[in-house]
Amino acid sequence: MKNRRITDNYVTHPLKTECTEENDDTLSGSPLKVRVFKRRWLQLFLFALCGICSSYQYAQFVIVSHIISRYYDVSTLAVASTNIMLMVAYAVFLFPALFLMERIGLKWTVMIGAALTCLGAWIKVFSAAKDRFPLLLTGQAMVAISQVFIAPVPGKLAAFWFGNDQLALATAIGSYAAHVGLSICFLTVPIFVRNHDDVEEIGHELSVIYWTVAIACSVVTLAVLFLFQDEPSAPPSESRALQKSTHERFDKGVLVSFKKLVTKNRNFIILWNAYGLIVSIFNSTGAILNPLFLTHFKNCEVDVGIMLLLLCFVGTIGSLIIASILDKTKKFRVIAITVSSSSLFCEILFATTLNMEIKWTVFLSVSLFGITLLSFSAIGFELCAEATYPESQALSTGILSTAGQIYGASVIPLILKVIDVYGDTAGHAVILAILGLGTLLTISNKIDLRRQRAEESAMRYNALSQGVSDEIVK
Repeated sequence: MKNRRITDNYVTHPLKTECTEENDDTLSGSPLKVRVFKRRWLQLFLFALCGICSSYQYAQFVIVSHIISRYYDVSTLAVASTNIMLMVAYAVFLFPALFLMERIGLKWTVMIGAALTCLGAWIKVFSAAKDRFPLLLTGQAMVAISQVFIAPVPGKLAAFWFGNDQLALATAIGSYAAHVGLSICFLTVPIFVRNHDDVEEIGHELSVIYWTVAIACSVVTLAVLFLFQDEPSAPPSESRALQKSTHERFDKGVLVSFKKLVTKNRNFIILWNAYGLIVSIFNSTGAILNPLFLTHFKNCEVDVGIMLLLLCFVGTIGSLIIASILDKTKKFRVIAITVSSSSLFCEILFATTLNMEIKWTVFLSVSLFGITLLSFSAIGFELCAEATYPESQALSTGILSTAGQIYGASVIPLILKVIDVYGDTAGHAVILAILGLGTLLTISNKIDLRRQRAEESAMRYNALSQGVSDEIVK
């Protein structure tokens, strides 16, 4: 017998249970039309490639700033501007990009991000000559703008394609694609771009990297154009189904949602500041690890790259494990407090091992530090989704992402100035104070798990609807 029309606070349309797709995974017995597609992994993989291509270019100059400065005959500050412009562009262009995202959909948002990344990479191909640093900055500006179309996507992609039991994992994988790109950059650039006596050799090595990145970005852009899809025909979870229903009838626009989040949602405001403080330390590692490490280990620039690689790679693996635990337990607040508190311990351990000047212990402490910093990044996106449901996740996570950029733009010059004037110990003290403040804000934040409550309500609703249907059949 057909399901009856049932009305509650969220759903006012006929409910369907049938499923005819052959390429779907297991389905719930929900009266809501919920379906999880195997294609979701292809979607996530393509987006991850976009994130890797974009993030590879974020730190490719500051990681060897002394070599770039010598080759192009510019100041160290000019080289640092290739990284600073990323933060400035994010703050300036994010909200126009989010406004556009709500209208063009997921596919074309990712496509614009991939195309701008590709354009920036090809511009750099023609900036390999020593007198073309302004052209290099132009290419880097394209990459900087591209990130606003990529960074807010992981939460939205996860909500559109993944079931409730894989949300945190999918969000983490999408978010950590950027960290994988950074890891590859930290490993390859210091190895392939060396400080030769002949600057022409430096130019040749830079040109090889520019061409390689441009070709890779072109392949990824074409793959996104032909293979990436916007949204499946059916939502993957009850919470997404309810969100779609609510937004179809009560969509008030991006500006109204933005005002609601930043003026009326106290939990979100506290989370924004806590996230910004803790994640800003990760965002600043590329700039601050050089002076911290080289103070104790002279002429070890390649080791700095390896250390940053460990921070990103080991941190990514560890944080994926923590994201899986979060998916299984749903202990959002407990895990967030544990991770943020652990970052304090890892910073103390890092400072201690540096002063001991035993290199392998420094690498170990940096790896542990990476796990805590990157884990909080993923947890922050999940806490954001919970605190702001049913608002657009692209909007809420995009606003959250600006916190790390804005705080990072302030933290980098602060820490570098303190290290220059007072030494590396004072620099560690500043890092510890920033992490401590972020941890206190995390502890004080009583996150309202709105998405979880909606999911539980949907489950109860489904059970009730199924019971009514069974009674009618009898």
